[in-house]
Amino acid sequence: MKRRRNRAKKGYGIIILLVVLAIPLFYLGRRVCRLAGAVFEERKLSKAKIVMRAENDMLMMRLDEYRKGGLIETKAREELRMIRKGEKIYILKKK
Repeated sequence: MKRRRNRAKKGYGIIILLVVLAIPLFYLGRRVCRLAGAVFEERKLSKAKIVMRAENDMLMMRLDEYRKGGLIETKAREELRMIRKGEKIYILKKK
């Protein structure tokens, strides 16, 4: 009878030990998953930040061109066939 009690105590001891070890491992695993998710999110946002900076630089260059007025004048001349006051138009016929 004593042998059965000793075996039962050993069995309960192993179960208790496994539970005591499993709880911290579970929480550690959750933290590792959160950390991995945060690192992934950081990389994704970093790439988006680089793309947005490049887009912002491009838009700032276009804005400077519009402020200078050269781009507007060029578009008006080419697309709308507009001329400045006092200019003369020469039309050449194609053969």
